[in-house]
Amino acid sequence: MANRSHAHPQASDGPAPTSKRDVLRSAQRVLAILDLLARMPGGLTVRAVSRLLQINISTCYHSLNTLQAAGYIERLPSGHYVLGPQIPYLNDAYLRTLTWEWPVPAADPSENGRAVSPPPVQQPSLLQRLRPILHSLSERSQETAYLAGWRYGEVELQAIVEPAHAERIPGIYIGYRGQAHAHALGKVLLAYSSPAFVEDYLARHTLIRLTQRTIVERSLLCEELDTVFHQGYSIDREELHPGTICLAAPVRDAQGRVRAAIAISFRSDQFSRHGEWLTSQVLRAARQASAELRLSRHR
Repeated sequence: MANRSHAHPQASDGPAPTSKRDVLRSAQRVLAILDLLARMPGGLTVRAVSRLLQINISTCYHSLNTLQAAGYIERLPSGHYVLGPQIPYLNDAYLRTLTWEWPVPAADPSENGRAVSPPPVQQPSLLQRLRPILHSLSERSQETAYLAGWRYGEVELQAIVEPAHAERIPGIYIGYRGQAHAHALGKVLLAYSSPAFVEDYLARHTLIRLTQRTIVERSLLCEELDTVFHQGYSIDREELHPGTICLAAPVRDAQGRVRAAIAISFRSDQFSRHGEWLTSQVLRAARQASAELRLSRHR
């Protein structure tokens, strides 16, 4: 792997590994129910939830009633349970965290020398500064545009801008994390990370095969990251989802560090006809985003 030191994302900010003894089974059940209902927009009956999750029917009723009382699910007249009004509240609260800039923790003598995190600063965030460029990229290309960055040692999707006709890749949403080896945004952010971080990332993550084209051999992935680093952009050739290609390029700050990645996705049949032009549009947007970060430093 090439000797890279353009970015040094921190993996130590994430939560510590949790012992199985620290996990409440009742909490696991209700979270499993929420996850299941999130994948079933039409809702499910209590018997369907019980069968799919292999939960005793009586226990399933208690779990559903608890979630319903708290507003996390609703029971329709048909008897089907769907996600409730508390879910949008949590989603909105999560999205608001993306609009705050979090300073790097520093040692504070008033805290007995321990490293403490200063409060977030209300100033234009990376997302706020780059959102207009995402909209412009989506409008020019008539494809879905994305922004991703590092958060707690994981690649996190932080923005999606879709044209009216777009079909979203299944399972992709704002806040999506993981599987960096399988999509263009992740490969860009890994390619411009330090070799030591990449080694640590690969040690912590299994290279899961999501499609027939997903790169799951570590040596091949490292070769791919070298290619991305030298050509300045990455291509996900149906590695995350069949029939979908994604192009991504790095966004640099005033110090030349890669702070984020910007991308578009489109049907695979588009690449043979418009691949060169689409690549140029992503690179143009990445240059504009980098220029915005350089300018914002002096504002």
